[in-house]
Amino acid sequence: MTSRTLRKRQRAGAFSDDIDFDLEELLNVHEETGIAYRAERDAKRAKDEEQAEYADAFSGYEIALTDLPALCIERIMGFLDSPKDLYNVAFSSKLLMNIVTPDMVIRSAVFNNMKRKDVGYRKTIAEIMQHVSSRSIHLPSPHRLLRLLNAKTCERGEKCFGKNLNTGKSMTLSGTHHRTCGMALCDNCIKFNSTKISYNHFANDLGGDDDKPSRVAFASWRTLTNPHQDDNGEWHGPLVGVLELQQIQNSYSEQDEKVEALSGFVQKALTENSNHCPSHYEEKATAYTEIYEAAEKEADDYQEKKEKEQMQRCDESRQERITKRLTKLRSVHAQMVDILKDCPMKDLAMECSWNEESERNLLKFECAFVQSTMSDLLSAPSYATKGTVSTRTETIKQKFNILQEKDFFSHASIANSSNRFRKAMYEYCVNNLTPEKLLKSSRADATFFQLVEENKPTRALVRALNGVEKALEDIFSLSVARPNDNEQDAIAEARVARYRKLATVVWQKKKADFRSGPYPYMMDMQNLKECYTACIEEFRIMKKNAKDYIASADSRAFLRREAEGAGIISRQEALNLVFAPKIYREWVAGNSRIPYDDVRNRRFNNLRSMHEQYFRSPNRYSIRREDALA
Repeated sequence: MTSRTLRKRQRAGAFSDDIDFDLEELLNVHEETGIAYRAERDAKRAKDEEQAEYADAFSGYEIALTDLPALCIERIMGFLDSPKDLYNVAFSSKLLMNIVTPDMVIRSAVFNNMKRKDVGYRKTIAEIMQHVSSRSIHLPSPHRLLRLLNAKTCERGEKCFGKNLNTGKSMTLSGTHHRTCGMALCDNCIKFNSTKISYNHFANDLGGDDDKPSRVAFASWRTLTNPHQDDNGEWHGPLVGVLELQQIQNSYSEQDEKVEALSGFVQKALTENSNHCPSHYEEKATAYTEIYEAAEKEADDYQEKKEKEQMQRCDESRQERITKRLTKLRSVHAQMVDILKDCPMKDLAMECSWNEESERNLLKFECAFVQSTMSDLLSAPSYATKGTVSTRTETIKQKFNILQEKDFFSHASIANSSNRFRKAMYEYCVNNLTPEKLLKSSRADATFFQLVEENKPTRALVRALNGVEKALEDIFSLSVARPNDNEQDAIAEARVARYRKLATVVWQKKKADFRSGPYPYMMDMQNLKECYTACIEEFRIMKKNAKDYIASADSRAFLRREAEGAGIISRQEALNLVFAPKIYREWVAGNSRIPYDDVRNRRFNNLRSMHEQYFRSPNRYSIRREDALA
């Protein structure tokens, strides 16, 4: 068998096409293409050779970091955004240690995590700088600040409450990044060396702003730790300890005197135990605070700008996707319109809404059947081929043509029915229901159209009405409460309105017992008949009880009382609420009741007490004027 590669290929054109063939023109074009290709190749080769020559110029030439000028080293170290890296570099030589500045340390901690302020090094530096801004701790040097950020074990050493006597090492710090009172303390030292200050202590009322710093280094839960002196004799931590605060609290009664005494202790601590005099301390603390605030602002501005750029890229990408989907969906819509152009009910089928802000719901058909038929193509329009759209649309066209042929919306099957429920259904469909509203029903689905095709319009209508809000309960109320032929006055209309309200409540109470299938629940014809029969009996009982309650002597006495209510409803309107009892439990006058059950079981005293509360405080029980029909 001849292989595919050896098969003779057919000539693309006829031999007669070669009569006007210009060989010289073809050679010229080929030569021009070759010249352009060789020029591009040579330019690329020259560029690569130049870069290689430049790269080789400094090969083998190395310079030590410490040999650079100090200003260059400082700029290089300033680019380090990790306090750990900065610590390793700074403490590698004495020269690099002398170059470390507060600005370098603070910025490395702030820029280490710009997305969140409450984790990692940024949380640690924030806690330390809070004490610095309140002028309440011994000011840490840049080296100590760097050690605080990278501390792994408790700095109290021999005095550590968690020291291991076998290894001679102090306790390891927890991973919370806390630096209590400006010191690296373990959990045991915080627990056993800290004192909780009572809430009525004078130190709790001290100012905390920049103009009036508190001077007290409170940790979480109003605790205070005593200052610590290291092996070199330097003091760290709070300027004022628990001892001084308690002495001030016990010695003075006026707040001004206590504040003055506290200021004296702070001056004494700065004079005797600090490397900075009071004025120098204030200058350094102010500089630390300004550096920190500037770094925080720079980090926040950078992160905000970055987030805006990211959001802009996301919006542009989203808008691009929406544009592509819209283009495809408009093509699908146009194809559907073209196929349905000769369908008598094309307007009902093609009624839709466009939402160009939603990426997933750009096009939504109002008819539930059309939406369900086209849903997968609407959600993924890239898969909507012409053949698929044509097939789906032809199915839709066929179903709507059946509705037109059967004259479904004339409701002829129930127009002349003697059954009062079907008569009420016909009246509701004619007066309150439009074809658009019916086809929007979630139950106007493929089964609905199948019932119409099988000449079962009543069953199809009942199925669709299950998805129309309050349709069945309104039909039930129309069927059981009708005015007499010889009554057309306002009193008769008000009475019928009250009975229909009661019938609606009865249907809402009983319908849950006759639903079937998964959510959203629905009633088929059998369930509907059973539910209607049960609701008829229930309505008769509720109607009789409500009329007896209104006509009772106690109710007439209730109407004659002169006590004033809230002025929103009258006493008669409060009694009329017996025709609209709530079917859920509520608290009235300290008792939990279900008003519907009180009417059903003829507990008239409970109802009267409840209506008295409704009359006096209608807003408290969410009573509206329209519920209390006159």
